[in-house]
Amino acid sequence: MAQLKTNLSSPRDAPADATARFYDGAAADYDAQVDDQGDNAAVRLSFCERVASLAGPGGAILDFGCGTGTDAAWYAARGHRVIAYDVSPGMVNLLRARCRNEIAAGRITPAVGPLDAMETALETSSPVATISANFAVLSHVPELKPLLQLLASHVKPGGALVASVLNPFYRQEMRQRWWWRSALRSIRTGSIKLQGQVTSYRHFVSTIRKAAEPHFTLTELHAASENTLLGALDSHFLFVVLRRRP
Repeated sequence: MAQLKTNLSSPRDAPADATARFYDGAAADYDAQVDDQGDNAAVRLSFCERVASLAGPGGAILDFGCGTGTDAAWYAARGHRVIAYDVSPGMVNLLRARCRNEIAAGRITPAVGPLDAMETALETSSPVATISANFAVLSHVPELKPLLQLLASHVKPGGALVASVLNPFYRQEMRQRWWWRSALRSIRTGSIKLQGQVTSYRHFVSTIRKAAEPHFTLTELHAASENTLLGALDSHFLFVVLRRRP
C-alpha cells in the first residue's frame, strides 16, 4: 500500500516522529515497492496529469508529501516550478539526488521537516496555482481542518488542492475484521483509523468536505483506478479536487 508521508496531529511537531522515521527507513526501497505494485504507476500518471492541467502552463505547484521526487521531477519536466515538501529527511535526500539539475536550475525547491520549513520555502513566492498531495499523504492526518486552513493560505484564489486519499470503502479492506471494528468506532470520528507502524485514516468524503470549509469547495471526486468491476469499491485510492474560494 502506497501511503505518503506525514503525521500532523500537531502541525508544529519536530520531524523525528514515528511517521518520519518509518519513511526514512523505507526510503531506499520506496519507489520500487510503490510503482511496481498493482496499477500504482498508472494511478500516479493520471494524478500528475490532473494536477498539471489544473495548474495551467507554467503554474507553480506545491508538492506536499513529495517523497523521493518522482512527481516533482515530472512536473518540472513539463515547465512547472515546484516547491517539494516532505517531513522525511530520508525521502528528500533521494529527491535531491534525483532532481539535482532541476534544483540547481531553480525549477524545484526542496523543503524538509516541520511545516515551518515548507512555509519558509513559500515565503519568497506568490501563492501557488495548485497543491499536489499524492498517494494518501492526507490520510496520515487525523484532523484535516487545521492543515487545510494552512494550505489554503498558500494557493491562489480559484486554484486547487488535488489529493489522492485512501478509500474508506475499499472492498478488499472491508473483508477484514479490523475494518468493521474500526468502522463501528468511526461513526462519530469521521474516519476509519488503522494503527500499525504508522497510523492512517480513511476519511469519509463528508469529513473532507467539512474540513475544507470555508476556504475550499470540493468540486471533483472519483475513483483513482478506472474500469474496475465495482467502481469505487475496487479502487484503493480516491482522487479529490478542492477549489480555493475567492
